Amino acid sequence: MTDPLSLSEVLSLDEVGDELRQQFNNLEDNIVSVGSGREEEAYETLNEHIQQAVTNMPILARLVSEGGWSLLQTTIYCHSIDTSHHAIKCLVQAYPPVLLGSRIIFLIAHDNVHCTLMPWIATEYPRVFDNNRGRRLVFDFLYMYSRRRRTSCTSTILKNFFEAYPQAFTLREAEDDTTILHTILQDSLEVPNVSTTRNFSECEAELFKWMANRCPDDYLLETVRTGGYTLLHLACESLAQYKGNDSSEICKYLIDNCPAPVRTLDHDGQLPIHILQNSCDHRVVREVVVCLLREYPESHWAQPLSGRPPSDVPFIQSIKPFLDEERELKETIASLEESKSSLTDAVACTNNQLTRSAFAVYDAWATSFINTTEDKLQPISSQLQDMCNEGLESDE
Repeated sequence: MTDPLSLSEVLSLDEVGDELRQQFNNLEDNIVSVGSGREEEAYETLNEHIQQAVTNMPILARLVSEGGWSLLQTTIYCHSIDTSHHAIKCLVQAYPPVLLGSRIIFLIAHDNVHCTLMPWIATEYPRVFDNNRGRRLVFDFLYMYSRRRRTSCTSTILKNFFEAYPQAFTLREAEDDTTILHTILQDSLEVPNVSTTRNFSECEAELFKWMANRCPDDYLLETVRTGGYTLLHLACESLAQYKGNDSSEICKYLIDNCPAPVRTLDHDGQLPIHILQNSCDHRVVREVVVCLLREYPESHWAQPLSGRPPSDVPFIQSIKPFLDEERELKETIASLEESKSSLTDAVACTNNQLTRSAFAVYDAWATSFINTTEDKLQPISSQLQDMCNEGLESDE
């Protein structure tokens, strides 16, 4: 079977006859004129015209003008609208090797509308992404998702791409070895003073968890070489910036599934809680702070390299007594559960009825005490949630 991406040279107009040259020029003129008119019916007519012409003469897709422009490049530039995707696909199918060049695939991946063609390209021509340039485009595609306020790259489009090209889950940035998961969180963080309007969006929690479940497990523990950030640090940065439910859900997911980074310092000497402590006026931030302190109680007093410790934050001060009591009750329950388990194993090795009777009494008492202690936990949990609910709601 012939590889559709097998290389064949493009042809300049001076290498072909007058009739073919004229047909190319007519098509190019039509593409440019419709691009300026933007009438729906005109696009459909142009799509049919291009398909018919290229079907009859596939060589048209290989031709380039004196300025080096192909019909495909002209279509991409002039028609940043999804109605033109039929024509773009037709031209690519007539000459797939065009995708191996840097110009066309770069234009598609970076266009606010045409980037939605990336899943189709990954399905039909996955080898495009097997070289260094193609791998770089995967990370550029993630960036388009982070700018979905201005692009058409939705989480569904991104999922379709990764399903078509699952090798992307294990890719890393060439510059600093950053994983896909770190990149999708990092890209959502606005760079100060880049724009007066917000162009970026926080990563959607459902998408992040979908990707995390398909990436290598050790990605959850890794740190970015520049900055020493873990995924949890980046998720907390996103939460501090957006005050959004998605960022909050991602933080909770990471704490539940990989709690070690809760205790990890970045290169600035910051724990994840330090990133959030100045945003405790919002409900979603408060909920994550409670989770962080439950996992790492000692971080209450942890002094960052600069700034105040969490213990100086009024909200964190107010929840500490409840968290301390909650932790003591949970430790009591765990201790009793452990003793019950150990004694059960020991009693199983003896036939002494007095020993068995004594254990039965202890087991009944321990079970009753555990139930009573668990009943005390519920009001504490409710109180903590009420204190979180007193915070501001996000602007989502």
